[in-house]
This record gives sequence, C-alpha cells and structure tokens, in this order.
Amino acid sequence: MTSLCGTIEIEKRFCGPARSGNGGYTCGRLAAFIEGPARARLMQPPPLDTPIRIIAEGAGVAAYAGDQKIGMAEPSTVDVTLPDIPDASGIKAARQAYLSEADTHPLAQCFVCGPKRAPHDGLCLFTGPVPGSVVNADVWTPDADLADQDGLVRPEFLWAALDCPTAFALRHGDSKLCLLGSLTAEIRSRPKTGERLTVMAWPRGVDGRKNYADGAILNAAGEVLAVSNAVWIELTDPEMIAAITEGA
Repeated sequence: MTSLCGTIEIEKRFCGPARSGNGGYTCGRLAAFIEGPARARLMQPPPLDTPIRIIAEGAGVAAYAGDQKIGMAEPSTVDVTLPDIPDASGIKAARQAYLSEADTHPLAQCFVCGPKRAPHDGLCLFTGPVPGSVVNADVWTPDADLADQDGLVRPEFLWAALDCPTAFALRHGDSKLCLLGSLTAEIRSRPKTGERLTVMAWPRGVDGRKNYADGAILNAAGEVLAVSNAVWIELTDPEMIAAITEGA
C-alpha cells in the first residue's frame, strides 16, 4: 500500500526546456518533502501543468505523473570545498562573457538561465566564466514574488539557482548538451528577497557521460547560504537532443 504525501504541479513559468520543468526547481519541489539536506534525482523530463503525486518510498519520496516515475528525493549530505570567491569586477566580466554568447544558448527560455526571459519573470542568472578562475558566477537579487510568507526566498528557488550555474561551470560551450541527473543541496540560511547575492559554481570532474560540478550561494558578507553537488548527464541521442531544444 502506497502512502500519498502530497501533489505538486510545475507551472509553465518554471520550465527549463520549453516543454518540461527546470531541473533544479523541480528537485527543490521534491526535496520539500525531505527534512534537511536532500538528494533529488530526475528520471524523466518533469511535465508542465500536470498533477504529480508524491509517494513515500524507501527512505524518501518518489514522484509520479500518472503511472510514470519521474523522480525521487531522499536525505543526503553535501560535500563542497569552496574556491576563491570572485570579486565584483570578475563577476561583471563573467556576466558579460555569458551574454556575449546568448544567441547560441540551447535553452534560451529556461526559468533560471534563459537570456530570453524578461527580468522579474525568470531568475536571469547569467553565470559566465570568471577570468583566470575555474569559477562561473553572477549576482542575483531575488524578486519579491519569490518569497514565502516569512519574507524569505522559498527553498525551491534556491535549489533552482544552484542548478544551471553548475552546468555552465562545466564549460562545454555548444560542444555538448547535458541534462541534470541529480542535485544534492543543503540550504543553511534562506535570504530575504531584495538581498544582493553571489551565485557561483565550479567543475569537479568527469566520468564518461557523467559530469560533476558544485555550487554555492553567498550573501554580501561572504557567508555561505546554500551549497550543492550536481551530476549532469551528457546527451548523445540526436533525437533526444532535438526534442529537448525544440522551442528554444
């Protein structure tokens, strides 16, 4: 007998690819059913505007759209070694480098990193490469509509902000397209909306089609608010790549 924990929907606004949910945002919605740091894994592209049942399974939860299992979340831990934090000039140069290649963005409508998203609609996190550093970074000032009732940024948006930057930190350019396989995140302190934050990410290694990168969100005082370990899976099927990028 299954135990229903709840039901969620991923609104179209929170897409990654045009026809499916942003991976980090979706992982954050699943992780909301886990207390403390969690690892969320996606098995299928999260459908948009579709009821998703959250079922207790093993030590965590599983997500089902109809009979199809699309993901899971379970308690976990995050292990990061923070590199040097880039200064303001490095972050400015990183953002400019990102935007200089906006025309070739494979998922330009992505809620987190899409250059076609208007300010106050998407997160507009443009984490380009910091000169002379392994870090990709950008500044982020969360909008008021991202707040929970307590005035702090809702956890799923922090998960979202920890997602796409780790993909760009791999620095594959347009030579490879990867999709998020899993995201493990620890939120240590939720910021208020309107705070000026630094979002940074850096690569950790490659194992076949698996690409590893870590991320962090820091406040203006340099305090670490959230950290993540991400696994990105390189896509090699031309039909799948075409399906993912359709509508970009």
